[in-house]
Order: sequence, then structure tokens, then C-alpha cells
Amino acid sequence: MRKLGSKKIGLVGVGNMGTSILEGILKNNILTHSNIWVYDKISEKAKNFSKKTHVHIASSIKELCQKTDVLLLGIKPQDFSDFASMNKSFLKKKHCIISILAGLTTERIQKALGKELFVVRAMPNLCAKVGESMTILCGKNRGWLSYAKILFAGCGVVAVLPEKKLDLVTAVSGSGPAYFFHLMELMTDFGVKQGLPEKVAATLAVQTGVGATLLAKGSEFSCQALREKVTSKKGTTEAALNILKQKKFGKIFHQALRAAMRRSRALRRRM
Repeated sequence: MRKLGSKKIGLVGVGNMGTSILEGILKNNILTHSNIWVYDKISEKAKNFSKKTHVHIASSIKELCQKTDVLLLGIKPQDFSDFASMNKSFLKKKHCIISILAGLTTERIQKALGKELFVVRAMPNLCAKVGESMTILCGKNRGWLSYAKILFAGCGVVAVLPEKKLDLVTAVSGSGPAYFFHLMELMTDFGVKQGLPEKVAATLAVQTGVGATLLAKGSEFSCQALREKVTSKKGTTEAALNILKQKKFGKIFHQALRAAMRRSRALRRRM
């Protein structure tokens, strides 16, 4: 796996997603802990993460900006306006901003920070925590896009798409882990109601999900072809899938994805 150069990166907001990305970077030796700084308004969160990973702690956003070349924004989207108005004067010319904030466009970030900055927008997902995120990037500067590709490769698979596709990406992969968790939740619940111990039912559901995912990821066949291979005529799988078809599961699920897309657009308008 490729390594980044000597540029220093600072994380604003020590939350699940930001720390998962940094943990991936460190685990894969893409950057060393000496090149990483973190800041959170709840200082205990920064201290705990530093204790675990040995990264530097900044006492303020001002110090974080002084010490770094790249800022990874891991704050809540609704907090961005206050962050920008209070801290834009601390940013250095040509600083790179990498945003994982849902709904906030690169244009909005550039305009709010008001300097000659480079902005890359990223849409990873929670699977970064186990090094299996799907991250989509967009941005205008090829050099910083290449930098971000290496960065996010530390926690999964990376691709570049036009920014207009990011509401769709948010619905499909950004929110996507929750759909799989819910399916496993339903399978577990059914097993328990039919008499299985909860731990056993959960193991059946989760391990089946793991196996199916790895099979799909490593297969030359499409998901449709794999589903057809599992579905014997007049067998148990066909019986279950027939119910899903009768109840229009596919249509309902696509409606759910469209709702997520609409929400992503609505969040952007409200910010």
C-alpha cells in the first residue's frame, strides 16, 4: 500500500468516522503518528484517542491549523457554519480541506472558508472501522484527489465520481451499512421468535452476511447470478424470495433509497 509524504494532517472532531479513518492510516503505515494531529472540543475524547494511537493533540483549532497542511473535517454538518466563521482566519493559504460532512458541497465549503484553499469531499461509511469502507471522492485538484485516494485506501475501497452523484452515493453506500444491519437484525429476531437462543440466532445472521459478502466480492458472477445459483426451483430459498416479490420488496427498498437521497438534498438546503 502506498504511503503519503511528509504533509501533516489534522482531524477536527474526534468521532467514530474520523478516528476510524486515522486508525486505518496508521494500521497500514500510510502516515506515522508523528504526522497526525487531532482536536475535539471535548478534550477527553482527543486524549483517549491520543493515548491509544500516540498522535498529537492540538489545544485549539488555531494550533491545529498551524501544525498541519491538511484538515480532515469530522464535525457535524450543522456545526460547519460556526466552525467556518470562528476559525477561517487560522487557515493557511493552500491548506487542503477534506470534508466527510454529508450534504455540504465543495463550493459551499470553499465559499465559507474564503481563502485560496483546496477542497476534497469524501463520502466514506462506518465500515472504515474494520478497513472495509466504500469511499467516494470528488474535487477539482488532481494532486489533492490523489492524496485523498491514498489516504482513504487505508480504510477500504476508493473511487472518484462527479459531486452531483454524492446524494445518490450517500443513500446507497453512506447509509448502506444500516440496511445490512437491519436485515441481520430481522433474521436474528425471527430466529429468536422461533426458539433459538439470541446469541445463536445472531451468529447465524451475521456469519451468513459475512459469507455472502465475501462470496459476492470475490466472485466473477454478479449478485443476481449468485442469487440464482442459490435458488433451487421449488426449494426453500425460492419460497422465501417469492414472498419478497409478492410484497414488492424491491420497489419498497428503492423507495427507501430515494427517501435517503431526498433527505441528503434537504440537509444541504437547510445548512
